[in-house]
Formats: sequence, C-alpha cells, structure tokens
Amino acid sequence: MRIKKTIITVVSAVMVLFGGTTSALAETSTISALIPWQGQGQIFPINSNELQFLGSLEGIMYVETAEGAMNEGFVRCPIVQTIDAVNQTTSATGNCVIAVATEDTVFAEISCEGIAGLCRGEFTITGGTGRFDGVSGSGRMTVRSPVHALAKDLSDGTVIHAAAGILQIPKLKIELP
Repeated sequence: MRIKKTIITVVSAVMVLFGGTTSALAETSTISALIPWQGQGQIFPINSNELQFLGSLEGIMYVETAEGAMNEGFVRCPIVQTIDAVNQTTSATGNCVIAVATEDTVFAEISCEGIAGLCRGEFTITGGTGRFDGVSGSGRMTVRSPVHALAKDLSDGTVIHAAAGILQIPKLKIELP
C-alpha cells in the first residue's frame, strides 16, 4: 500500500508540473521547490523611512518530489517590495509565471513579510494554461535576499541590475484538476 501511494504521489507531482493529468490521478501532491533568482528594478523613497523596489525576479524553479526526481521550469515574477530602513522590516507581493513550454504555464501569487534579508509568506498557485489548466495549490515560502543592503544608500529612481536571492517552498501542495 505504501509503495502504491508513493508511486501515485511521484506520478502526480511530475504530471502536475511537467506532464498531463487524468481523472484517475486527481488528488493532492506535495513537492519541494527551489528558485534561485536574479532581479532588476528601481528603488524609490516613499516616505522618510521607507523605500520601495519595483522590479522583477527571474530564475529557474527546481522541483523535487519526495523520491528525488528533479524537474525545472522558467520563472518570472514582477514584484513590489517595501523596505523600512529604520525598523529593518520588509514586505513584498508579486505574481509569477512558471513556463515549462510556450503553451504550458503555471500562474502564482507571492506575498511575504519579514526582516531585512528574510521574508516569509505564501506561494499560491492560481491557475495555468495548456496541460496545467485548472491546477491550484499553495505552500509556505521563504525568500532570502540582500536587496535591503543594496537599497539603503541608493538615490531616488536608481536602477538595480544585480539583485539576487533564493525562494524556497519546502512543502508546496498541488491539486490536480
């Protein structure tokens, strides 16, 4: 029984992100996802204590099932991040497109709050196209980034090309349509 459940979980996770779906396998799977990213955008002061980063993150999402199979998709997320320079806090929201192929994409929303360099929140799958039509899911995420250190000494409208970080979703629950 345990082997059968493991096989169904692996097949479901791979099918959700990189394959087709069938009604026989319609169930929830949990995967681990990691997105090392590069970002670019602009920094603006929005009051005497806060800065706002308007830009995008791009990277590759690596997906691993519990059994170790690894797959990937290309990710682009336009984001808005607010940085409180006095209290050393941050918050961010954004929307992501995860492309496996031109016609096969997954859409997601991200939101987090935290301290300088560490933002924790939610990664929510909102839908997809092609073989991902109807997919949904969510998981807690952690974003690590040194953007706050880059931003504190920049002037109004400065363009940042070298932002980088990592987004981790250790338990992303995905529901097949």
